[in-house]
Amino acid sequence: MYLVTNLVSEAESTTPGLENSQSRKAKEYAQYYRKDVNGDDMLNFSGVPLSKAKAVWNESTVKDKVLSYFPDFDTMKQIAGGQLNESEFKTFLFNKFKQVEDDYSDGTVGLDQARRALEDIK
Repeated sequence: MYLVTNLVSEAESTTPGLENSQSRKAKEYAQYYRKDVNGDDMLNFSGVPLSKAKAVWNESTVKDKVLSYFPDFDTMKQIAGGQLNESEFKTFLFNKFKQVEDDYSDGTVGLDQARRALEDIK
């Protein structure tokens, strides 16, 4: 399996026009990333349509880092705030955090349901 995977990856990287959809998506999404002074990934969604920003966020390392602190909403907001530029998506995400936190705090949703609401932003 390892050999086959490596051969396919090598063929994709050396053969023009032959790449899988995940490789294309990674290349497309790379334009939204930058590194901060500490080398951490940051997402720049300035001027990016909300639907595209949501798609990039759902595949991002920033999302993974933020959600690793769930259900500590204060820490999640702090990290997201530092790793997202001011954008329509950032406003949307912080509203989503507030909605899920409120629903979780008042018992409308349980822990698993709250996490799922944040794992796949639509």
